[in-house]
Amino acid sequence: MDLDMELGDYPKQFAYEDLQLLTDNFDVRNVIGRTQFCKVYRGKIPQGWNEMQEQDVTVKIWADTVMMKGEIILHPAVAHNVFRFFVLNWQMTRPEDEITFLTYPSISHHPNLAKLMGYLHDEDHFGVVYDLKPLDTVCNFIAEGTFTWMDRIKVIFQLARLLEYLHGQTPQYLVRNFSAAHIMVDQVDMDLNPVLFEFGMLTGGMIGMKDRGLSLYPFAAYGYTDPVLRMLGVWTDRTDVFTFGVVLLELLCKCAVDGIGCRENSIVPNFLYGVAQEIYDTVKSRCFYEQSRILSLVHRSFRTEAGYDTGDGLKLAKLAMKCVQMDDERPSMGEVVEHLKTLHVIRNYAELLLLGP
Repeated sequence: MDLDMELGDYPKQFAYEDLQLLTDNFDVRNVIGRTQFCKVYRGKIPQGWNEMQEQDVTVKIWADTVMMKGEIILHPAVAHNVFRFFVLNWQMTRPEDEITFLTYPSISHHPNLAKLMGYLHDEDHFGVVYDLKPLDTVCNFIAEGTFTWMDRIKVIFQLARLLEYLHGQTPQYLVRNFSAAHIMVDQVDMDLNPVLFEFGMLTGGMIGMKDRGLSLYPFAAYGYTDPVLRMLGVWTDRTDVFTFGVVLLELLCKCAVDGIGCRENSIVPNFLYGVAQEIYDTVKSRCFYEQSRILSLVHRSFRTEAGYDTGDGLKLAKLAMKCVQMDDERPSMGEVVEHLKTLHVIRNYAELLLLGP
């Protein structure tokens, strides 16, 4: 796809100065966070600018090309500066693939995928503008008490159905770097819909299969690397299941993927899914089945919240652990969705949560 071709009314082509205007010159107060390869800002289109209505938007800049207020980032931004490598040719084709993907008819209207308003492409910069009114990322909401049990259930269920949809296409899409930092909570009408907005490692579908091996790619987002991927070096749909399981654990535990710290006398990060696995394996090895130990993966503050059911907490903890098991033991995303439909909260509050059939 030629990024400079005529694309009609949408997506629009923006200049770098336009994105400076929308973000108040990339003001640090408008920074939402970083994705694996980009920096993300809140933006606002002024009333009447380019004959447009006033509108809140999300602006994403590929961090390896942008110079902002004296800060020069020469490599893709990865949380905690880990896995800072990639190939230049791949770097330049990924934004192009994102535009191709988001403008494809069967994709462009999906409620949980970012709506592309326009893009920036010049010699020094690449960025996109989404028709997305950002509240915050799921990553930034993980530990927040204001992000309730019901809010989390809605996010979990919609994200599961999104991955089921992407995996169900022919050929299937693989996200490969699904993470809480790559999901925005949209505040339109305060419906709190989760929206995936990072596609830097997307493969399959109508953009074609990108290298499934590790020769040109980072493993995945920091803290979400599938142990099976490390061993075999090949992505499958079960790799996305693993990363979904990690996000599910984060939402249940109110603990970010890297929030556990390091093991004693070690500099190796003690990732959330590893700690959860140790707890789960301990329970499974005992003759007496200790539900309370599995429920310890669910933050105790949820027990007094509206819609919480102990049986649901147990089911979700078990589901999360199934998703992060070895590859041949993981469910498909279709099976995950069917499992979620058995939850008390889904069966009894689907209308309140604005969840379709």
